[in-house]
Amino acid sequence: MKAFTKTLMAMSLLTSHLAQASGIEDLPGFDEETTQTPAPVLTPAVPTQNTQASNLLAGSVSINSISRKSNGTLYTVDLKQALSLVRIDLRVTAQKLKLHRVTLVTDTGARVNTRQLENSDVLEAGNVLSSETLNQSDRVVSIEVVAESYGAEANILLTAIADREVPVMKLRTVTAPVQPTRPTPPAPPTPQRPDSTRPPVYQDTRLNRGDDVISGPFSDGKYYFGKVVEIFNNGQILVRDNDDGKSYTRNSNIVSKRVRCDVSGVYCQGVRVLSGPFTDNKFYTGVIHSVYVNGLVFVTDDDDGKVYRRETKIIALASKCAASGHCAGDNVISGPFSGKYYNGVVEGGYSNGLIAVRDADDGKVYYRNASVVLKSLRCDQASGLCINTEVISGPFTNNKYYSGVITGIYSNGVIYVRDHDDGKVYARKASDLSKRLRCEQKKGLCEGARVVSGPYRNGTYYAGTVVRIYANGLIQVRDDDDGKIYDRKASELSGIRN
Repeated sequence: MKAFTKTLMAMSLLTSHLAQASGIEDLPGFDEETTQTPAPVLTPAVPTQNTQASNLLAGSVSINSISRKSNGTLYTVDLKQALSLVRIDLRVTAQKLKLHRVTLVTDTGARVNTRQLENSDVLEAGNVLSSETLNQSDRVVSIEVVAESYGAEANILLTAIADREVPVMKLRTVTAPVQPTRPTPPAPPTPQRPDSTRPPVYQDTRLNRGDDVISGPFSDGKYYFGKVVEIFNNGQILVRDNDDGKSYTRNSNIVSKRVRCDVSGVYCQGVRVLSGPFTDNKFYTGVIHSVYVNGLVFVTDDDDGKVYRRETKIIALASKCAASGHCAGDNVISGPFSGKYYNGVVEGGYSNGLIAVRDADDGKVYYRNASVVLKSLRCDQASGLCINTEVISGPFTNNKYYSGVITGIYSNGVIYVRDHDDGKVYARKASDLSKRLRCEQKKGLCEGARVVSGPYRNGTYYAGTVVRIYANGLIQVRDDDDGKIYDRKASELSGIRN
């Protein structure tokens, strides 16, 4: 009986081995070019919430012999035609490796980094990583993978998943290793949980003990910051709130995990932002305090240091320069406001197009549209006038002219002139200004020349000295008899005979 049992077990084991060998023969090969038939969608390490997974189409390409070169080697995969992708999956099929980054190149030339496939831990054979859900408006033409083997040369299977057509891909020739702008610290030998004192750069949406969370909204519309104490199989979460230190049992659908950035990758912790407009068209600067899986964003305002819940549609990211080209430190004038202009300096720009300007007259910061913020220029190209150029302005009321010097030129054509007579600065147009010259061409009169002006009433002449000459033909003469300066035409003047 024992001999019969041993024989039966041996036959069963042989049958199992043959079945496994048959299964291995049926597995697809890792060719360099993807097949054009729908491939099965890989199951990522992080569960997805896509309810239409059965309708997705996938194409795969193998990247083999990934080198151990420090900082990784760039591998480029080209799509046969531009496609909108749902996500990217990467499976390690041999050895161990680290992903430095995966970048999508669109048909417009834009480069989109996939945050969840960036700076990974060391991945073992069989590990799968999935990207975040990709923007369906981006039509991808190629995928760049920067990876580094840890040990022997590694292999990965890259799968592109779409919802309309099967992605057909081919591996391009491998390029030289990527040299990053700064050294990347070595990855730990095994995946570890991030530092519990601060949110990680990326983590999945599943709740774990010790996670920072927000609970709410409750009946009064309030939210409460806290930390997960325990997770129960029935969907209940035990949360210790920060405000009172007490623990509360709550349904998981009102408990949301704190993450580094929102799903768009735009709104991240620590980023400076501008919130508004609110009542009376007010804006508030601040820093993003926290971001949560449910899309909530909280901002710490600079003015009072308090934390406020804000919708992303009223939050603009701060930057040194605005899209309009206005940059921090630029000298500008803002206006016209009721016909007035205000001198100021740009403090910075925001992603909503607004520009922060600190006005010189009151020292306050105002948030304005780029169309009313005029950049300072060195010269006005049309007229050839430049800052510090001596000019004469006019004629104005009673045919008066005013000599002065240009102190500012702006992109809308407004030119600021400081008049000599009162020392005040006036906003004028280039058409009102004439440049100061060294000499007048017709009569050969130059500054400093002795002249006689006239005849005037009763045949009177006045001896004097040329003070300034302008391109519009006006010549300023200081008369000897009263020491005053008069605006005269060249036709009224006669020089001294040599």
